[in-house]
Amino acid sequence: MAREKTQRGGARGKLRAHFLANIVRVMDSEELRAVGDNQSEWARRVRELRTEEGYLILTHNDRSELKPGQYLLENPKPQI
Repeated sequence: MAREKTQRGGARGKLRAHFLANIVRVMDSEELRAVGDNQSEWARRVRELRTEEGYLILTHNDRSELKPGQYLLENPKPQI
């Protein structure tokens, strides 16, 4: 099933694949916007990865060392 999700197209699938390929690397919003095909809804797709798929994607609200607009995935396994 995870394999099907990774191969699915669209901005969410591309963002998921990018996060999973860059575990523990801080990424900024400009990078993620480009990965999401410059869609205006790229941030919504990131939130969906968190809420619907259970990925623990951290932001400045979760970690003080992250600046606004920075994102970090520490664990490749969804929490739910």
